[in-house]
Parts: sequence; C-alpha cells; structure tokens
Amino acid sequence: MTRRDQRTGGSLLIPELDGKALTVLGPVDASDLGISLAHDHVLMDGSFMYVDPPEAGDRGLADAEISLENRGWVAYHWTSNHHNVHLDSEELAIAELKRFVEAGGRTIVDPTNNGLGRDPGPLVRIAEATGTHIIMGAGYYLGGTHPEDMADRSIDDLAAEIIRDIEVGVDGTNVRAGLIGEIGCTYPWLPNEQKSLRAAVVAQKETGAPLMVHPGRDPKSPEEIAEIVAEEGGDLTRTTICHIDRTCTDRAWLSDMADTGCYLEYDLFGNESSWYPPNPSVDMPSDAERMDVVLWHFEQGLERQILLSHDIATKHRLHAYGGLGYDHLITNVMPRLLQRGLSAAEIELLVIENPARIFAFDTSG
Repeated sequence: MTRRDQRTGGSLLIPELDGKALTVLGPVDASDLGISLAHDHVLMDGSFMYVDPPEAGDRGLADAEISLENRGWVAYHWTSNHHNVHLDSEELAIAELKRFVEAGGRTIVDPTNNGLGRDPGPLVRIAEATGTHIIMGAGYYLGGTHPEDMADRSIDDLAAEIIRDIEVGVDGTNVRAGLIGEIGCTYPWLPNEQKSLRAAVVAQKETGAPLMVHPGRDPKSPEEIAEIVAEEGGDLTRTTICHIDRTCTDRAWLSDMADTGCYLEYDLFGNESSWYPPNPSVDMPSDAERMDVVLWHFEQGLERQILLSHDIATKHRLHAYGGLGYDHLITNVMPRLLQRGLSAAEIELLVIENPARIFAFDTSG
C-alpha cells in the first residue's frame, strides 16, 4: 500500500474536472477563462496583518476612515489602519470587479483560505453579479492564523479537509474550492506550517488541483518549499510560488527556481511604494522593475512559467480608495509591455494561456 493510500484510502481524482478550472459557480473549460488574475483577494479579513503605527503621533490614524487627507499615509503604512486591512463589502467588490470585466478581464483566482476569512456565499453572489469566474482557495494560511487545535491535527486530517472542500464544498455548502492555497509558510518555519504544506501536497496528488504556496520572506523559503513538495511526491509543474517580486529578484536564483518546474508568480503589480511594512529590510520593486524581470524570463525561455497579478488585499489598492484596482494589469501594465517589445501573443501567454494551464485540474494521475 502506498503512503497516499494509507492516508486517504486511494486516489480521489475527479475525471470530469480534467482540463477544467473549478470556480465557485462550477467547472469551466480552461479555454474559457480569458484574461486571468492569478492572485487577488475579493473579500478578506486581514486583521492578522495589523500593526500599530510606528510613530506615536500617528496612533489616531489607526482607526481613521480612509480619506483623501490621509490616503497617502495609509498607502505607505498599509498594515497600520484597521479599516484598510479588511475587504468586507460585497457591494464594493462588485463595483470594483465590474471595472475589471469592462476592461476585458474574465477570471480572478482568489486564494483566500482558512485564516483569511474565506466565505463562499458572498463569492457566489459576486461572481453572479459581475460575470466573473472566481476560483476559491483551500487549505491553511500562515501559522499565526491557524486554529488553536492545529497542533492536534494530523497530515491526514488536514488533507482530508482540503479534499472535501474540493470534492464536496466548503463549510457545509456545495461551493467547491478550485485551488489548494495559498498555503502559508513563514521563514523560519512556524509550528505546523510544514505539516500544512505536506497535507496540501497530499491533496494535490489526490485531486489533481493546482497548488499555490505563500513563501516566507527569504530566498531560502521557496527552495525549502520546493524540496518538501518533491519529497512528498507532489507535482512542481502544478505548483505556484507566490510573491516572487518581494522575495528575490536575483537572476541566477530565479533560474534555479524555474529549473524545479514550478510557476513563479509576480503578483504585486500596482504596489509602487518601495517601503514594504511587513519586511522593512526589503525594497519593494516598482512595476517598471517587475516588467524588466518579465522580459528577462522571455529572454531565458522561461515565459511559460510565470504568472502576473496584484495581490490586492487592502482597501487602498481599490479604485474607491484611490488605488489602481483589479484592472491595472489590463489598463496600464499590458500596454507598457507592448511598448517594451512584447507582442500581443506573448502578452496573451502571460495573462491567458499560462493561467489556463496551471489552474486547470490535471486528473491524469
């Protein structure tokens, strides 16, 4: 008996999902996903991110409603305003996603999972109201957001929960997750994060679902993640490492990571502030620098392994609060990539073909 059989009772691959993406409204042919955002949050509880304003004189801004007067401060200290770290309005989400659709967008991969306030009911209503394909996440985020009994749960328990979310539905509903992720990893690892990742890999093997992993803020973290996925017998060519643009842009390192077969996700487009509150030792790249890296991938023949998105998770990134919104890639970045020499077909590879390939289920076993 294989280790997989010992854990879950045999393969649970879902043949009818082969070549399809699983959205909150049901399966969709991957060829119908259209322009896709690989990593953006529609609704999310980001209270875990909150830290007090660094200056005592700014403490009053922690509870202030976002306004034209304080929006610049909020954008710079985006983890230090309670209102900013919550995406909690269906009405606002509908308005913002309609702008994405009007710009030509079709699909949004929302990796909000356990620990981030995942709520399938509102996602269904938002998808219906906007005509957007929304792919919902499964599994567990960072250790700091884990439930109190996480230490008592086994790899088997966690894998079975993820599989149930994909096969049956989330939280007692019939709304199914179409993504395992974003699985949260810290560097150094926090307790139970490796267990959560190993369970996610088991679920990937059992279901054929795509896997997405949030690495710690150190280049060693993606390396260790890839090692664990391989060790557990997972498919690195069906695995996405998020947030590469805040983790490492060293070209030799990027080449080595691409050699593992995983997808590298540049998902912070629109975040133009070099100041990065979660890790002040890192200077956040600009969109121009992100585009430089994208062009480098083409030069190296690695363009089939990259994904683009914004990782919108706070209010200040939305149009309603002076941000660039979910349509930024389409409205602003894609034209600039054309100006930099990419063809329309090459841009379609980035925003249509690559997402369709990775976010479709592979149940070939």
